Amino acid sequence: MDEDWFEVDDDVNDRHQQLVAVVRESACFWPECPSSATSVLVSEPDEVGGARQSGVAGERDLYDTAIGEALARGDQVLLLVVDLLDLESNRVFGTLGATVAGDRLFCSQRHDTTYRPQPSDDVEALEATGPLTELGRIASEWFDEIVRRPVIGPVGHGAWSFVAPGTVLPPRYRWVRNGPGAK
Repeated sequence: MDEDWFEVDDDVNDRHQQLVAVVRESACFWPECPSSATSVLVSEPDEVGGARQSGVAGERDLYDTAIGEALARGDQVLLLVVDLLDLESNRVFGTLGATVAGDRLFCSQRHDTTYRPQPSDDVEALEATGPLTELGRIASEWFDEIVRRPVIGPVGHGAWSFVAPGTVLPPRYRWVRNGPGAK
């Protein structure tokens, strides 16, 4: 059943399949996160030109450099995506991504169409290096902590914010995800 989360095609190499399997183990237990909210994207070495986009100085430079180096070595680059859904309104209100480039992992909030890392006050970016199974464990824990956060939004508006567990719902707000009645 957990194969429904982060479905992979035959083009994902065996090493990356093992990493995806580690993340899947917890994904099926994430509250308010159906399997359709998860996906896997792969960049192949022959896609080097498309992978190295110009970015803003700083974190994105490290991200772009790591992807470019991995693809230049002939490695696949793997991107795991989780869309944060407002199930009541049937819309995506945030996108998370974990990119594996060689032995490096980059987790952050992502642009909802380009999947490029986006700065966020609510989601702390994470970088790690290590063996793929360890990177899978780290990515899984990072996703797990964020998808379990309670989220509120003003009634009738598209804005949203994470809140601490046990927060009382303010007037004219509604639970977007993981409210007191969530399972």
